[in-house]
Amino acid sequence: MIKKRYVWLDIARLVAIICVILNHVNENLNQTPITKLTVLLQLIGRMGVPLFLIISGYLMLNRNYTTSSSIDKFTHHNMMPMVYSAILWTVLLSLYTYFILDNKSIPSLIQNLTFQRRPMPQMWYIQLLPIIYVLIPIFSIAKQTFSKYLVSIFLTGTILLGTGTLVANFTRHQYVPFQWNMSGSWGLVFIMLALLVFGSYLNEISTSKKSFSFIGVCALLSFVLFIVNTKQLSSAGMMPTIWYTQAWVFIPGCFFILVIKKLDAIFERVLSHAKNSKKFITTLSGLTFGVYIVHYAILDFILSFNVFHSGLLSTILLTLLVLCVSFIAIWLITRIPKFPKFIFLTK
Repeated sequence: MIKKRYVWLDIARLVAIICVILNHVNENLNQTPITKLTVLLQLIGRMGVPLFLIISGYLMLNRNYTTSSSIDKFTHHNMMPMVYSAILWTVLLSLYTYFILDNKSIPSLIQNLTFQRRPMPQMWYIQLLPIIYVLIPIFSIAKQTFSKYLVSIFLTGTILLGTGTLVANFTRHQYVPFQWNMSGSWGLVFIMLALLVFGSYLNEISTSKKSFSFIGVCALLSFVLFIVNTKQLSSAGMMPTIWYTQAWVFIPGCFFILVIKKLDAIFERVLSHAKNSKKFITTLSGLTFGVYIVHYAILDFILSFNVFHSGLLSTILLTLLVLCVSFIAIWLITRIPKFPKFIFLTK
């Protein structure tokens, strides 16, 4: 079990939440018309969720789940708080969209409350996490019992489905059946689990020059393929291909976090004489789940003033504003005495 507090993990979480907010700001500001800038920002923003998943795999799949006490600890401290949080925020945000956003549709409200729809765009991830968490002990035990077989399953599946998705993109879905690419819901769940498994091998991969270089080359090739595909499609046509199941999202995401981990010694050295800065980063890192949940409502509120418009500068400024307001709001709320930890998954 990992006990030490690593600076690179905290920094990776902060980078991930910045990417997520950038993505949602970009989707709201730069969609009319969709330009090459929109596409590029979308690609960068999509890196956030893979980073979060890899971090979860690194921290949670390397634990021991072979005893009843360890399973009980995981259930009470990790899985059930996630379930409670997902249910609570589904209800709260469903009511928020109904009363505050004035979406007075009873059928839509019922669909939101029963997990048939997302009350807000970012909730797809929160609603999937309980399912992912249920599988964590199973994959952890599988990794300990038949590690090579587990890796082969996810590596083979990722290559087959990833290749199918690339062919579908380049042929505009003429020759590849839907079930053989990663565009469906099961493809999304598969790649989320694959990223968890990848995260559990992060130490081994980051210390192996061959593995690190190989993933770096794959990330570069995926970016080249992204550029080539961009050339054959319009900017608007390219946008649907920038999803978490696409090779040019999850492969660079894997390499990105490897680079962050490689820089850990530098982070530690820089912050060794600045304990307050290190504590500040750690505090912010612990609030990222809460920021993920509330940032879209804050973004909606700020956008209602019609101050920000399309363009790179506005996108950067709005991203920073939403980021700061979200962190401050979550920090203030968590200062309330006896505030339930499961609401924002604070420790």
